[in-house]
Amino acid sequence: MLSKFSVKKPFTVLVAVILVIVLGIVSFMKMTPNLLPNMDFPYMVIITTYPGASPELVETTVSKPLEQSVSVLDGVKTVTSSSSDNYSMVMVEFEDGTNMDSAVVDVSGKIDMLEGVWDDTVGTPTIMEINPDMMPASVVAVDVEDMDTVELTEYLNDELLNQLEGVEGVATITSVGAVEEDITVTIDHEKLENVNKKVQKAINSKFDEGIDELNDALAHLNEGLDQVNDGQKQIDT
Repeated sequence: MLSKFSVKKPFTVLVAVILVIVLGIVSFMKMTPNLLPNMDFPYMVIITTYPGASPELVETTVSKPLEQSVSVLDGVKTVTSSSSDNYSMVMVEFEDGTNMDSAVVDVSGKIDMLEGVWDDTVGTPTIMEINPDMMPASVVAVDVEDMDTVELTEYLNDELLNQLEGVEGVATITSVGAVEEDITVTIDHEKLENVNKKVQKAINSKFDEGIDELNDALAHLNEGLDQVNDGQKQIDT
């Protein structure tokens, strides 16, 4: 039937083919391919700072209470945490199909309840949804001839990063593997005690010399007073 229609209506078939080709070309030219499409992963990370706290204190004060509060929310599949010096990281996995926007609101409500009992030094938790947009668009290794690791780190932080951040389209740049020189001073308490004893001995020696000089001066003064008294007695007689 289609072949008979094509023979009887060749002009109509030609127009239809041209329309299909034109529409295909227009659609292809206006198509915007996305190599990294937006996807909502059912994962959430809660990062909380606690300056000066040990991993044990971070675990008992921040991580465990967060785990217990978040685990009772609807749609939560698993909750894991990692406690380190000065900060806590809690990862929450939700069931597939969970509305992550609503989940963020629910988690924020649980955090607000915990913040009232936390110490003032505990920072405000940061909630991050895991999605491909968080992944770096490019990873680049940097090396400069005749530079050691410390010099390369200084060059990267002081010059190269500033130049790259000024490039149009660059949002943020994060460096990994940088090495900085630190000076660690360890005090030998035994040597310090010996030096203190020497200093104290020298001070005592000077103090004793001063006392001896003062005593000599007093003796001379007394001798002078005695001579004055003797002279006065001779005058009186």
